[in-house]
Formats: sequence, structure tokens, C-alpha cells
Amino acid sequence: MDYELDEMRQQMAILKDKLEKQTIVDDRIIRRAISNGASTINKRYLVISIIALAMIPYGYWAFVMLNGLSVALWIACSVMMLMVVAFCYFNGRALRDPLLAEGNLHDTMRRVAAAKRRDAGWLWIGTPMATAWAAWVGWEMAQKLGADDFKFFMPFFIICTVTGVLVGLAVHFKTQRHYRNIIEQIEDAEENH
Repeated sequence: MDYELDEMRQQMAILKDKLEKQTIVDDRIIRRAISNGASTINKRYLVISIIALAMIPYGYWAFVMLNGLSVALWIACSVMMLMVVAFCYFNGRALRDPLLAEGNLHDTMRRVAAAKRRDAGWLWIGTPMATAWAAWVGWEMAQKLGADDFKFFMPFFIICTVTGVLVGLAVHFKTQRHYRNIIEQIEDAEENH
């Protein structure tokens, strides 16, 4: 009888050890997924920031020098681009924390959820600004070109604007999906523990 009891204790100890190892492996996988998701979002923010910074000198050349549009238009474009860079920097700040995936998962989820909300809110700020700026470009081009030439410019302008909107929305929704995936992984981990 003691032999059977000892054997059952040994089997329970083996089973407990396997479960602990499985929990450790699951925890590592979840934390690696959190880290990878945060890295992906930050890389996207970095690319957006580089493009926005490049738009400042390019905008001067394209709008002022090449097309003779107002310096005020270029300044407005530059201010918007600097706002984009600032947003990407500050919103990605929490995700760049090297201890993000190492700390308490509840705190990590709270920080990621806050960054996700700010990213979603940016759409409501950036869209009106970009719309007003595009209308300003269209208005200045209409003044500069006159009615006949503006007819040829307008389709090109509309195609470029719609393409920019579609690319911007695709990037935005993809970023939101990455945020959502991180949050769901943390929620799953908390439910299983």
C-alpha cells in the first residue's frame, strides 16, 4: 500500500513539474508575442516618421519651387508632418519600453490599450487636418492654373488624394489590429492563469 502511495506521489510530482514547465513555456511564448507585436507597431511608427520628415524638404521643393504654391501651404504641411512625428514618438514610447513584456501583464495590457485608444483617436484629428490641407492645395492650384489647365490637374489630384487616404487607412487599421492582438493575447493569458 505504501508502495502504491509513493508511486502516486511520484507521478503527481512529475505531473506537477510538467504543468509548471508548460506554464513557463506558455508565459514565454505570450511575452515574446507581446514583444514582437510592440516591435512591429514601433517599426511602422518609425517608417511613418521617416516619410513625414522627408515630406518637409520634399514639400518645399514640390509645392513652392516646382509649382509656385504659397510658403504658408508648405509651412502648414510641415507642421502637420511634425505633428505626425511627435504622435508616433509619444504613442510608441510605452511600446519601446524594454520591460513591457517582462512586467505585470495587467499593467502591460492597460498601457497597450491606452496606446491603442490614442492611435484610434489620431484618425479623428488627422483626417480633418489632411482634408483641409488637401482642399487648400486644390484651391491654390485652381488659382494658379486657371480653368482649362485645372481640368487636367483635378483627376490626377483626386487619384493621388484617394490613394493616400486608402493607404493611410490600411496602415491605421493594420496597426489597430496589432494592438488588438497584443491585448487579446494578454487577456487569454490572464484567463488561463
